[in-house]
Amino acid sequence: MSRREQLEHEVDLAGKRLDELPPDAPEEVRQQMRLEYDDLSFDLNNLYDDSDFDLTTPIDE
Repeated sequence: MSRREQLEHEVDLAGKRLDELPPDAPEEVRQQMRLEYDDLSFDLNNLYDDSDFDLTTPIDE
């Protein structure tokens, strides 16, 4: 499993856990779960694949 696939899976799971959180859950728990979801989403959105950047090609001057 690639890093991108792993992060997509983790974001999906965190989102489902947040959606399924009971309404009477403590606010601290809700905030922590939201922070986890946001952190994973941030990591996924800022992830780049090696194929996106070909670093082996020299830059012409």
